[in-house]
Amino acid sequence: MNRKRDVRAMIVLLVVLVAGLFLGNWQRADAMVPEDILAMRSVALLDVAPDGAFLLYGVGAWDESGRENLVTIFRRDLATGRDQLLFTPAEGARGPVVRPDGGAIAYVRGGESGDELWLMDTQGGERRLVAVVPGGLGALHWSPAGDALAWIAPRDGGDYEGETGHRVVADDLAYRHLGAGYREGRLDALHVIELADGAVRRIAGGPDAEPALDVRACSWSPDGTRLVFAAKRRADLGWNLNQDLWLVGRGGGEPGLLTTNPGEDASPVWHRPDRIAYTRATDPLWESAPRTVAELDPATGEVGGLTLHGADFGDWFRNFVMIDGVPHVLGARRGCLDLVRFGPDGPQVLTGGGHDFWSLKAAGRQVFLQGAGQTLPGAVFQVDLAEKRMPPHRARIVVDPNRDWRQRVGLVEPERFSLKVAGREIEGWIFMPEHVAPGQKVPTVLSIHGGPEWMYGGYFLPEFHILPRFGYAVVICNPTGSMGYGTAFMADVQGDWTGRPAREVLAVLDAMVDRGWADPERLALMGGSYGGFLGAALTTQTDRFAAAALDRMFGDAETFWGTTDEKWFPEWEFGGRPWDPQAVETYARNSPFARVGQVTTPTLLSHGLRDYRCLAAGPEMWFSALQARGVPSRFLRFESEGHGIRRADNQVFYANQLLNWFDEHVLGPVGPEGVAGDDPPGRHD
Repeated sequence: MNRKRDVRAMIVLLVVLVAGLFLGNWQRADAMVPEDILAMRSVALLDVAPDGAFLLYGVGAWDESGRENLVTIFRRDLATGRDQLLFTPAEGARGPVVRPDGGAIAYVRGGESGDELWLMDTQGGERRLVAVVPGGLGALHWSPAGDALAWIAPRDGGDYEGETGHRVVADDLAYRHLGAGYREGRLDALHVIELADGAVRRIAGGPDAEPALDVRACSWSPDGTRLVFAAKRRADLGWNLNQDLWLVGRGGGEPGLLTTNPGEDASPVWHRPDRIAYTRATDPLWESAPRTVAELDPATGEVGGLTLHGADFGDWFRNFVMIDGVPHVLGARRGCLDLVRFGPDGPQVLTGGGHDFWSLKAAGRQVFLQGAGQTLPGAVFQVDLAEKRMPPHRARIVVDPNRDWRQRVGLVEPERFSLKVAGREIEGWIFMPEHVAPGQKVPTVLSIHGGPEWMYGGYFLPEFHILPRFGYAVVICNPTGSMGYGTAFMADVQGDWTGRPAREVLAVLDAMVDRGWADPERLALMGGSYGGFLGAALTTQTDRFAAAALDRMFGDAETFWGTTDEKWFPEWEFGGRPWDPQAVETYARNSPFARVGQVTTPTLLSHGLRDYRCLAAGPEMWFSALQARGVPSRFLRFESEGHGIRRADNQVFYANQLLNWFDEHVLGPVGPEGVAGDDPPGRHD
C-alpha cells in the first residue's frame, strides 16, 4: 500500500465532506471520485394511472455498507408535482400496478410463508392482504375488469435430484442462466388469481407441462376470458432464440399455438379483440437481427397472415406500446435509444437523442420513459405527443433522484467527434479533464463497449467521470458491430471480432494523438464483455498501451462457446459450432489467447463469479498466461457479481483499483502535470 497516497486520499475526502457542509448541495465540486458512487441513486418507472393523473416510481439508495440497495416507492401527482411516500424499504413492497379503472393498486410484499399479494386504494390507504403465494409472485398483470391478476413465476418440476447449495444436476442446458442462477429443475409458469375467492391456478407452462415451457410474457384479452403468452420450449433453452406465442383460457386448459416462426416472437400486447401485437425476429441465432412489430388475429394465428410494422426501421429496437393503434418503440439511433413511431408512413423518431430510454408506459398520448444520459445516471421522463409541434418532442425530466448529487459531484460533459476510417464514419466522445493547457499532453484511456452489438452515447458510466478527475482523458467510440448505425453496420462484425473493429478504435486513438493532446507515451485501454475481449486482442497486436483493464472478458472463442449459457450467440458470431468445418478457421482467427505470448501490456482483470454469460474461465486463462510470462497482472474476482460490477461497494473498490493500476503503469513516477517524483493529488488505495 502506498502510505503517501493513502494519507492524501483521506485529506481530499475530508476536504470534500467539509466543503459540502458549508457550501450546500448547489455547489459544484471539482469532479467525481470513487466514493461518490455510494451516494448515487437509481430510479424505476413502475406504473402510470390510465388517465395520466399519477405515476408510481421507486428510488434505490445504497445502505452504509454499499452492499444492499434499499428501495422506496412513491406516488407522484402529475398535476401538482407532489410526491407521496407509499412504502419505505422496511416494508418490503415491490411491483405496484394500477387497476385498469384507476381505482386501486395491487402490490407484492415478501412474507415468512411466501410472497403476499396486497391491494390498496390509489392514495395508499385501505390496505388489505389478498393471498399468500408460497411459490412466489412475479410482475402483476390486471385483467381488464380488475377481477383477477396474472403473473409469471418459477414452477418446481418435482423430480429434481440435486440439492440447493450442495449438488447441481443438469440434464440439458436449461440448468442455469444469467440473472436466474441455477434453475434446479424449475421453469417459469403463468399463474392467475381470482380476486373473488382468492383461488390461485397455474394455467400454463412449467417443467411438467407438455411441452415443457418457460413462460416469458403475457397479456389479457380485452374481454378477460383468455391470455396470450410468449414462451420458450425447454428443448430450445440455451441453444437458440426461438420463442412462440400461445393462447390459453383464463381457467387453464391446453394452450393453443399461435406462431411457429423459428426466431423470437415476444412481448405480446392484446390491444383489440381481433389484434395481438408482438415483436418478431426470424433469425434463431442472431439476437440483434432485424425485427418488426407484428400483428395477428388470435382466431387464425400466424397462418392467417401478419401485419408488419417497422420493417424499414433498419436497426435494433426494444419494448413497445400501442398508442392510437400504432406501435411506439425504443429504437437504436446513433448511440442512443429514442422513442420511435412505427406509423403507416414509415418510422418517425420522436425524441432528439442524448439518452438511452429503457422502458416506457403510455397514458393516452402521454408517454413516460425510464432512461439515462452520459451525465445523467437515471431519471423518469415525460413526452407529450399531443403538443402542437413537429418532432423531436421534448423529453421532460419529471423524476431525477440524483439532481442534487449531480450538482454536488460535478460531471464531465463529453465532446462528440466523428471521423472516417476506411470509408466508414465512426462516431465517438471525449471526456476531458478540466484545465488542460494548449499543447499539454494528456494521459488517455481508450474504452471499448460490450456487445459487440451495443453502443456508447446514451448511458452513464462512473469511470468516465472519475478518470478525468485524476488527470486522464477518456475516449469512447462506436466501431463496426455497434447498433444505432444500421443493420449492415452491425452485421459486418460477424466473424471479424478482432479485425475491422480493432483497426477502427486504433484509428480513433491515432486521431486523438494527431490532434496534439493525447500523449502517445501514456495510453491505456479498458473494456468490458466484448470490450474486454477486443481489448485483450489489441494487447496481442500492439505494445503501445502502457496498461489495460479488462472486465468480464474471454480470450478463447472455443472456450466461450463451451461455457456460455447462450450458445446461439457464438454460433451466429463465428458461423457455427467450433468443430463445424465452415467455422473452425473463424474460431481460430477470433481467439486472441492463441497469441497471448505476444502480450507485454500490464493488465488488470476483473470478473464476477456468477457470470454465466462469459464464465470466469476466460480471465483465469489470460491471467495464468500473463503470470507465466512475467507480465505485470492482477485478477479481481467478485463472489457476488454476475456480468458486470453492480454492488456499490464493489464499484468503489474496482474504481480505486483501476486508478491505482493506471497510476502505476501509465503515469509511473510522473504526475499528471508532468512533474516527476510526485503523486497526483487524491489517489485512493
